[in-house]
Amino acid sequence: MNVAQVAEALAGVYDPELGIDIVSLGLVYGIEDGPRWTRVRITVTARECPMGALIVAAVEEALAALRPGRYIDVSVTMDPPWDPGMLTPAARRQLGLPIG
Repeated sequence: MNVAQVAEALAGVYDPELGIDIVSLGLVYGIEDGPRWTRVRITVTARECPMGALIVAAVEEALAALRPGRYIDVSVTMDPPWDPGMLTPAARRQLGLPIG
């Protein structure tokens, strides 16, 4: 497995409130992939996000399905804080926000 495959798997994880994948939302801050482990650093749109635990569980599930038996480490950070500037243009359109 490599970082691109991990990113592709994460693009299948959706924020349940917004219906947009976490990659397009800019919630994935880092991916590390070793021979027996995968580490992903993500954020949520707000510190009090009620869907944070569901998103973490969905990330863990997506990575476990991609390559069973690996050690999966998903950490959540608020540094730097998420902001709408992290959205991809497609996500901005989907949310009805101006592009650019």
